[in-house]
Amino acid sequence: MLTDLGLDGSADDVKAFRYLASVPSASTRDIADALGCPLATAEGIVERLATHGLMAPVSGGEGRWAALPPEIALGPRLTRLRESTRRAEVALAELGEAYRRERGSSPSDLVEYIDGPAQAQRLLEIQSAAKESLWAFQTGTNTVTSVASTVTMEPAAPPGLENRVIVDSEFLTEPEAVRALNDRLSLGHQVRVVDHPLMKLAIADRSVALVRTSPQRTMMIRQPLVVLACELFEATWRRARPYLRDDSGLEPLDRQILQLMLSGLTDTATAHQIGTSPRTVQRRLRALMDTARVTSRLQLAWHALRNSWI
Repeated sequence: MLTDLGLDGSADDVKAFRYLASVPSASTRDIADALGCPLATAEGIVERLATHGLMAPVSGGEGRWAALPPEIALGPRLTRLRESTRRAEVALAELGEAYRRERGSSPSDLVEYIDGPAQAQRLLEIQSAAKESLWAFQTGTNTVTSVASTVTMEPAAPPGLENRVIVDSEFLTEPEAVRALNDRLSLGHQVRVVDHPLMKLAIADRSVALVRTSPQRTMMIRQPLVVLACELFEATWRRARPYLRDDSGLEPLDRQILQLMLSGLTDTATAHQIGTSPRTVQRRLRALMDTARVTSRLQLAWHALRNSWI
């Protein structure tokens, strides 16, 4: 969690913060006992969490600490990271456009523009040629290929191919989006979700990338320009959340409902995606709220994130 936000921290730091969030306050010794670690280790954890603004000393409680709301301590940093990603996306598109203007469209160009139906064919070509990695952003209305075919159109992956996909909230509203993502998981693909809009992007073997610049046009970039696309993907991946954690202890249907709720889908849209009724969605969310001992969906979302339900 901390490293995803560009902060120095370990898994024990996250465990310590989660422990502090579950109690009114705790001493360094309490933290050491909760984590089963030496006191000196707990002291280092306390120092790091305090430096990051995730905890503060309790007034009048000598030697005791209390957790601070993460949205207050880390919210501004997350906002800056999102803005940095947005600027990188704009810079990538502007750089490609500037290169095209300056160099024209000769066969030796590092940038090539593909229009209309040829976009789907070029996407299939780079997927077929991938030997080591295939990374993608998926978002919004799919005009080149339908959501249902985003998996089935992909060729059989060679052994060891790293297949990573990041989707945004708009993608999750598309028909059959959940089925397509579940198919990816069954094939061993890694899938993560972000709440801010993405551009359409596909990168093969870190050597060639397709970037959608408009519904009718896609820009293909090669080395060394593709490095920018790789850095954008990696930065977004680090702060994206996993799609359907398998270590949450929840039923798969509940994990899907929580994921779609966090992405902003209505009960009706969620029911349509998972093939059930809005009443069933509401009933299961109510049961999750009872389990978490909360009274609102906002509190349920915070509990789900804090307790690794999603």
